[in-house]
Amino acid sequence: MVWHDLTHDFEHGMPVPDWPGEKRQEFELSSFHVTVNSGTQNVLAMNLHCGTHVDAPSHYDPNGPSIDQMPFDYLVGKTAVLDVRKNGLEAVTLEDVRTHEKQLRGKKIVILRTSWEERWMTKEYETMYPYLAPELGPYFVSLKLHAIGLDTPGPDAPIRSGHRKGDPLHISLLGSKIMLLENLANLKSVVGKDVHLNTYPLRLKGATGSPLRVLAKDDL
Repeated sequence: MVWHDLTHDFEHGMPVPDWPGEKRQEFELSSFHVTVNSGTQNVLAMNLHCGTHVDAPSHYDPNGPSIDQMPFDYLVGKTAVLDVRKNGLEAVTLEDVRTHEKQLRGKKIVILRTSWEERWMTKEYETMYPYLAPELGPYFVSLKLHAIGLDTPGPDAPIRSGHRKGDPLHISLLGSKIMLLENLANLKSVVGKDVHLNTYPLRLKGATGSPLRVLAKDDL
């Protein structure tokens, strides 16, 4: 059995959400020494929608369930990893995905490998990433999937790119309880394969998302 870790390190300087008019919410992990027992502690401050993470339906659907209200095994199961390599600000189209229709059958989760993970920790990663064409929303909904995985910050075009026309993918997918696994890593090791994904969000009451550790094993 071969395991693959599809998670980026959570560390200072990693890409964080960049919304016009909002203060950047940098990842911070600080340490302090506890004098009473000579131990070392950490304090973590982060936006839940940075790093390798999942969007819960409530992220865009005000009536949708928060992360703690989703079934614990919702993000565990048979997964197809598709090769849809793109350059910056190019759209993944319905045609790109339909060439893999046989692989999609019987899958609970679909991961799209654009190769953008190779730009991790660069400015281009945040501002120039490939995105999904709007027609992919209804198509994925028709497949009754549990989740879409991406090696980018999200399914809709970068906000500052001029290509963003609202949030059609976030709205259609999360509104249908198709969760979004964003900022996945190391997809080169599993691209083109069927894998069994093991993904468990933190049980954060009322939260719109959660950091993730995403592990995949070859589906033998």
